[in-house]
Amino acid sequence: MKNRKSISLIMRGELTLAGVLVVIFFASLVFAEKVEQEDSTGTDPRAFSSKFMPYYLYTELENGTKVNQFDLFGMYAFNPKLVMMYDWPVIKDTDYGSLDLFKQTGGLGSFSDISSSGSTTGFGDLNLRFLYKPDTWAGNYLEEGKSWNLMPGIELNLPTASDDVLGADTTTIAPMLTFVTDLPGGPPFGLGFLVLMNVYDFDVDEGNAGSDVERLRGRWFWMQPLSRPGPSLGDGLYMLTEFQPVYNFRTDDFDFWFGPEFGKIIKDGQIAYIKPGVGFDREKDDRKFTFEIGYRYFF
Repeated sequence: MKNRKSISLIMRGELTLAGVLVVIFFASLVFAEKVEQEDSTGTDPRAFSSKFMPYYLYTELENGTKVNQFDLFGMYAFNPKLVMMYDWPVIKDTDYGSLDLFKQTGGLGSFSDISSSGSTTGFGDLNLRFLYKPDTWAGNYLEEGKSWNLMPGIELNLPTASDDVLGADTTTIAPMLTFVTDLPGGPPFGLGFLVLMNVYDFDVDEGNAGSDVERLRGRWFWMQPLSRPGPSLGDGLYMLTEFQPVYNFRTDDFDFWFGPEFGKIIKDGQIAYIKPGVGFDREKDDRKFTFEIGYRYFF
């Protein structure tokens, strides 16, 4: 029974991924245009260029659960106005061994996919995000070279995980609205920009292990260059600080996560970064600590 369930989940994930790839392929034939690179660090969401940005992420939850994952993350620009971002944990290990329930019982009841050691390994849910950049939702400041954009979009979370415990087993759709603006003034702070991405998540389909989803989620970024691009070790440094406030309508809970990203431009089109993060006002299933390390490559 367990093997049949695992095979079914794997097939569902593979079919979903195959369908997404087919859609991407035909959309690229119809919509794709040459898109010039506009962003030296790969952090400005207004720069609709194709990028490949794999990363490793360690997450520790308040209840003691530990997650290690390697994600294929990237951006595909169909044209200068439409972009798609994908994020798929192709290797994901979730360890429940520190949970009190697991220590007491040696298992988690119906979660039979978890081994006796408390961990399970496979791949996770696929996340897709589409952003549109209309010309009419943009403007310039009085200062020369300063601009702002308002971009609508939609985010999809597809239950492609190889095991229920490696994903949400729930299909969610999230309309989103992103505001990006250059910071006013001159150097150094005037070289940065601010991103306010606001997302409303809700579920449209629940699997056997899924749950209701309705939450308001912010992803707010402050990008600040720390040094000019150049060949020296101290050149090409930047800091991208992220704030994530989340309000869950189903449980009436609020949590907050903060993560500063420190990156360096290795050379044109290649960036390496690290990103520690910490959660505040946490419930048992919220993030306590995270650490991310990644690489960005521009096509």
